[in-house]
Amino acid sequence: MTKKSRWENFLKELGNLVFFWCFGVLFFLFFRITFIAIFNKQLGESSNLSELFKTLFMGFRFDCTAIAYFLIIPLLTLLTVSYYDKFKIIKAVRILHQYLFVILSTLICLVTLNYFKEYNDQFNNFIFLALYDDMNAVAHTVLEDFHPVLNSISLIVIIVFSLSIFRRFEGAISIYKLLNKVSSKPGKIALVSATLLIFFIGMRGSFSKVPAIRKWAAVSSDDFLNKTILNPYRSFKYALSDFNELNLIDGKNPYLNATDFNLRYPEHSVAEIIKKRTLGDSIEKPKQIFLVVMESYDAWPLMDKYLPFKLSEQLNALAKQGTQFTNFLPASNSTFNSYGAIVSGVPYCGVNISQLGTINEPFQSSMFLQFKALGYQTNFFYGGFLSWENIGQFTKHQGVDRIFSGVDAGGVSDSGAWGIEDEKLFDLVLKHVDPNAYSLNVILTSSYHAPYAVDIYDKGFPYRSKDDLPEAVKPLYDGRMSMEEMGHLWYSDKAIGDFVKTADSKFPDALHCFTGDHYGRRFVNHQPNLYERNAVNFVMYGKGIPVSINETPGTHIDVLPTLIEKVAPKGFEYYSFGQSLFSKNKTSAIGFNELVNQNSMYFFSKDSKIKSIDLNLNKETPSSDENWRKMHDNYMSLPWYYTMKGNLLTEQNKAIDQ
Repeated sequence: MTKKSRWENFLKELGNLVFFWCFGVLFFLFFRITFIAIFNKQLGESSNLSELFKTLFMGFRFDCTAIAYFLIIPLLTLLTVSYYDKFKIIKAVRILHQYLFVILSTLICLVTLNYFKEYNDQFNNFIFLALYDDMNAVAHTVLEDFHPVLNSISLIVIIVFSLSIFRRFEGAISIYKLLNKVSSKPGKIALVSATLLIFFIGMRGSFSKVPAIRKWAAVSSDDFLNKTILNPYRSFKYALSDFNELNLIDGKNPYLNATDFNLRYPEHSVAEIIKKRTLGDSIEKPKQIFLVVMESYDAWPLMDKYLPFKLSEQLNALAKQGTQFTNFLPASNSTFNSYGAIVSGVPYCGVNISQLGTINEPFQSSMFLQFKALGYQTNFFYGGFLSWENIGQFTKHQGVDRIFSGVDAGGVSDSGAWGIEDEKLFDLVLKHVDPNAYSLNVILTSSYHAPYAVDIYDKGFPYRSKDDLPEAVKPLYDGRMSMEEMGHLWYSDKAIGDFVKTADSKFPDALHCFTGDHYGRRFVNHQPNLYERNAVNFVMYGKGIPVSINETPGTHIDVLPTLIEKVAPKGFEYYSFGQSLFSKNKTSAIGFNELVNQNSMYFFSKDSKIKSIDLNLNKETPSSDENWRKMHDNYMSLPWYYTMKGNLLTEQNKAIDQ
């Protein structure tokens, strides 16, 4: 073959690669526009054509970097193998990568849309918690709640259509004709050089010194539009790096460098730092303590604005007879990690402790161990199965005396894959708690969870459509939350009320505490503010508990010291990262990537601006005060160390961080 014909074949393949790149750009552009269209009700008041253009342009930069990874091998093959006139190999390599791009990109884009629907975000390190989850329950939930048939049809249609486009335009004649105008030797050298330069720029997503990275992605003033900017591949890559940064046992402390950590914590052990003594603010010692951790039970149903929905009448009635803590954040955005933080006493810092919490010594801050020291029998009641997230072994290792699960109620999972109905769980509690014995009873519910399998209408739920809602709240509802989901929230509240009515007579000296494990990711409309989509409540009800709405800032980590200060004698020694919610000098509280004080809540994300909401004005404002993030990181550095390295602050462990 002549040099000319080899050059022509080279240009034809180069034209196909250019078409490959153009197709990839249009593919992700269509995805991003579809993304915005599907969730358009989340667009804020600041969204306009200018903001949309900034979003699409920055998204284009991230798309270029993703497409480049699919082009790199075909391009290198073209540049090297074409010299040997092996264009069949070159073509085969290109077509293989076209297939890979279409199949993988279609799959990851559809997964992204479904993930966003549930978690209101593209991929984050939360996705890797599935590694510790009940795979059967997850699969059942996907089959029941995420439209697998529709997603499968969409997957097949998009793949077939995309591959047909590649077959239709094989040869990229127009592009080839344009490139073939280059005939001189200097021109050919310039074309190849320009190809390499443009490819390099595409891999960086930038013509400037600053590449397209997450830190610079939030170019829009609209929070939702910013969430659509990252390409799904880059979003997954960042999620994986965040997960590894927090979860590698031999890694560095992600919150504080070794030098600053050593200066901040010169003590010999973590226990030495978190040791406390009760101040004597106790009530008459309750015989039974019931701590109910409610699946997905948010703070918003108890807000005055949403009370007319009548979804939380039972808990609201109990709150009015006790203390309701409103400036309250969960330990995490997942069930096990919030539960693990509550019972272990160690703040969730991004590390799943379902397995780690059974390897090392039990945490000295363990709720079960410390209440046993106060003379309480400790019980754990869970409506699901103890294999989920290793919760059975984890709880035993943290010192609980007795564990009861859905198996003890017959093992029939009649409310979906995650556990028995809440009322059956509370029946289990009433059956096994001794009225004459002192006991701490931690109860973890599961009914308010996809696939939402409770027959809510048989239980008495009154709403079947928007027309059935009270007139006062119809303007607040736009269909974001289905009646089925709303009914399960109502049902979980009903189960609480029914339980307390019986428990009040059987356990007259009991102390009841209620909190949600995390924000339920369900809301009556598409525009919840930062408080409404993050906060949970903590409610205490029983003899000696004052009647009040308490705005002292808190998180799940403050539950343990609050209870101990109320039931233990003065001078009792205990271990806690938190502080009693009844303390008069408590001015702030810190959760994972969150901080709350008496006036505001702050939310942190990797390499992004701090989000905040003024709790008095109910107004969201970005914050430029990095001291809040620094306060969060300083605090989280110790729980991370305790979780990953253990109690002793040894030089050997600290040296890993150097």
